[in-house]
Amino acid sequence: MEFKFDIKDLAEGGIVKIDHSLTPLGYEDDENLQKKVAMIIDEMGKASARAQDLKMPITTAEKLSKSDHIVYLLSEQTNEETFVIVGILKMGWKKLYLFDKKGSRSEAMVYCLLDFYVHETRQRQGYGNKLFEHMLKDNELEAKQLAIDKPSKKMLQFMQKHYSLKKLVDQGNNFVIFEEFFDNPGLTQLKDKFDSTNGYRSKPTYGRHAANKHNDSMSDILHGAGSATRLNDKYVANADM
Repeated sequence: MEFKFDIKDLAEGGIVKIDHSLTPLGYEDDENLQKKVAMIIDEMGKASARAQDLKMPITTAEKLSKSDHIVYLLSEQTNEETFVIVGILKMGWKKLYLFDKKGSRSEAMVYCLLDFYVHETRQRQGYGNKLFEHMLKDNELEAKQLAIDKPSKKMLQFMQKHYSLKKLVDQGNNFVIFEEFFDNPGLTQLKDKFDSTNGYRSKPTYGRHAANKHNDSMSDILHGAGSATRLNDKYVANADM
């Protein structure tokens, strides 16, 4: 599918971070940009739901606007006139009752992976890992500190391949926690690293709407102008391997 609008200002940074305002930080009053972002999020949510054989999308603009969740969008320039959205990652804080491998229970605010998709044409090319790494660095977290909501087999394979995380601790709910999660003392302090009001600790440091820069970001390979976003009808759920 194709969006008939210019997304250069949104996409030229490579990875952009969207909060409940449906705009990047500093552009909350830009209604035109808000409409574009809402359309992109909705269409990607629908496509990802089809890929996962879900009846309803996990990610929608309306749901995001009523939450403190954060969506990261990964874009790529395909030619001088076109940018495409190639990945989406939704994160959010949840208060969870956690059981360690000994069965001891604790309560903590945990940063949770709620949705993760990479376009089918970008599978197995490292895009998923770039987006995931960007999120970790942006929040100063390690992969083992995350909980994952209803992970697919491919998502578990991704975590094992890139982060050597494979030993699960049964939580009796939809969330997956790895054994290494409990290596961290003071679990309830994790949320102090994050401003839950809008998901930003500081303003973007590169691009007009981009998230914090790091060496793995797509900004290293993006440049030039763009006029439209094309999203194919099919998406592959979760990360590329």
